[in-house]
Amino acid sequence: MSSPHAVALRALAMMCFLVASAALGHAQCPVPEPDDLRRIPRLPEPKPAPEEPILPEAGFLSNTHYTSQFFGFSFDLPLTVQGHEIMMPVMPEKEHALLALQYEEGRRKGYIMVTAYDPLPGFDAKTPEQRERELREWSQIGTAAGGLPQVAIPPSMLKSAHFYHQFRHRGGNYAAQYWSGINNYMVKVVVGTNDAHFLRKAQESMAAVHFYCPQDDGTLRDENGRPVKLEGRAYAGPTVPTFRVNAALRDEPAKNIPRGKVADGVYRNPDIGLQYELPQGWKAQSGNEFDPPLEPAAIREYQFLHACSQTLLQLAPEGHAAGGSSDPAIVLRALDPNCLSMRTAASLGDKRAVDKMAASLEELGEFGEIGWDELRSISDHLFMVFHGTIASSSRGEGLAERLSQTIFATRYNKLLLVWSFMAPTTSALDELPTGGITFEGSPPIQLRITEAERAGSIPKVPPTASAK
Repeated sequence: MSSPHAVALRALAMMCFLVASAALGHAQCPVPEPDDLRRIPRLPEPKPAPEEPILPEAGFLSNTHYTSQFFGFSFDLPLTVQGHEIMMPVMPEKEHALLALQYEEGRRKGYIMVTAYDPLPGFDAKTPEQRERELREWSQIGTAAGGLPQVAIPPSMLKSAHFYHQFRHRGGNYAAQYWSGINNYMVKVVVGTNDAHFLRKAQESMAAVHFYCPQDDGTLRDENGRPVKLEGRAYAGPTVPTFRVNAALRDEPAKNIPRGKVADGVYRNPDIGLQYELPQGWKAQSGNEFDPPLEPAAIREYQFLHACSQTLLQLAPEGHAAGGSSDPAIVLRALDPNCLSMRTAASLGDKRAVDKMAASLEELGEFGEIGWDELRSISDHLFMVFHGTIASSSRGEGLAERLSQTIFATRYNKLLLVWSFMAPTTSALDELPTGGITFEGSPPIQLRITEAERAGSIPKVPPTASAK
């Protein structure tokens, strides 16, 4: 005779199967037969929570193929990735950017963008934050004594394995939208173009999309349970994953970055291991170089940057009024590259990393427009160098002016230290004193780049990763 506990478990397993079958009868992933009551899902052993769950943006990207690791679908791309990646601003709290590519050749242009939206109230799936919290609680307290274990419906049983679509055509412009409900998220693929050939390629790609079964360990399996070989490199979308942005806004890790102090013309920060001798005739200033933006869409980006970075020092020549619209200035910041999801260059040949860094700095809004970038070894220390322009501070009654700017950035003690040098003209920028940098007792490093070096280093083609 079965015990009441076993009967309850069988009833719960049957209810899970019926709910999933009724909601999405054409789910592709293998599930237990309804009469196979022996295959009741086993509860996981208590274990420490992972550092980070698999995020909705998690995927794999080659030059011609995209796979969503989280949602379990893949398709061939209608254009190559190289030279066509674009950066996007951070997404709103409940939205996720999975992929963004665009091209422009003469008058022909087009783009493809993949996004996902958190479940609506009443159709909630477990968000990465919720799964992380539940696993942490499970590892600490386990199942409540005397109660039935909670058997969740496997995510693979909430999979639709189908994209709906809609097409529009006005004049010479075409638009296509595909959408699917996967694990109660809404996934959208949007194509816009004035090129009929590109539209056909995108339609063919979406018609041949493959769906797989995501596993808890991040692997994918096909409908027969076989592991899927993932093509390309690990990829986390065209902007910082929303989970990480939300976590940064909540935890504000930049609060732990030590500020340092200026005394006798020298900035010292022993916690970082940095000493910076101020240029002679320059003084430290207080206040923020940039005021918060007024546009609602830019506020989240501003908050994210300041949750992950700290302005350590602002300098101006003695005798200049604070906040003058055309005054030269030097700003030293410490950025947490892990918080900002930035990959820094590791060698002089790592051009892809410095190009992506340039695009990331532009999107963050306070580093101006970057025209070109380079990698330089200065006193055996690797620096990423960015050249461009920036709007002067808009404080006061006058309109903001454009200043010439050179940015030096280097990785040190888990931080990205960024010096921004600004002046009204390029010739004034070349003459700007830079001061001396000392790391952990090393000889002073001078960041000066002469006009001749600048002219000889300017590339003919700007970084492709910075394209808008």
